[in-house]
Amino acid sequence: MGSKMLNHRKVLLPVVMAAGLGLGFALIACGPYPGNAGMSSAGSPVVRDTAELTSTSSVEATTKASVPPPTAKGRDAGDAKVYTFPDGGLSFAYPADWTVQTSTPPAGLPGVEALVTDQYGKDRVLLARGVTAGCAGGPVSRTVLDRAAAPGIPTADGGPAAFGFVSEVSPGGETYSMGLTDPRSLQEGDGVSSWCGLVGSGGDGLFTRVIFADPAFPSQGAAKAWMKTKDYDRLKDLLVSVTVR
Repeated sequence: MGSKMLNHRKVLLPVVMAAGLGLGFALIACGPYPGNAGMSSAGSPVVRDTAELTSTSSVEATTKASVPPPTAKGRDAGDAKVYTFPDGGLSFAYPADWTVQTSTPPAGLPGVEALVTDQYGKDRVLLARGVTAGCAGGPVSRTVLDRAAAPGIPTADGGPAAFGFVSEVSPGGETYSMGLTDPRSLQEGDGVSSWCGLVGSGGDGLFTRVIFADPAFPSQGAAKAWMKTKDYDRLKDLLVSVTVR
């Protein structure tokens, strides 16, 4: 297990306590995950030195380079690949010039993780399947900046999961979260339970998060400006395409 994926696991574990496969899933709202890479305060990918990942699915290292501002909004016609987890139970579409690395977590913990890296070598999305767990967090004031159905992921109550991009304000400041969630984590207003990036599906827990820097954006205006870019579209399309079998 390389240090890169271990660093991501260290971010996940304080909030997500793995309980073993097949034991059911209790969905409790959980707090935002502090990012350590991915987006600068202006919404552009940032460069961060990391150790190489030793994974169960090796991927050629991507050359790190200075990252230009996001390009204009617009989908790439036919510019996508499909990645399927080793057990065949989950798949998603991702940009053809991005890469995916999978790894099993530290000894004794369930599930499989996938780390999606962009064309500049920056970590953008973390997905973990087979995590049966819960979340814990306090009340926040939430603004939903974007939402969409994720039809490929049924939740524990039979309805579809949701994609969301939200801003949450608490005594600790403003944070941004983006990923897949139970629709209940997209309730707006004051005093709502903070973001939970876990979805219970078929007895397994699916965890997702877009990896942001901290702080992710200097303002909601900057976050909304990023939503008009091709970079945002790529991340949203990837998450909405996730399918559980």
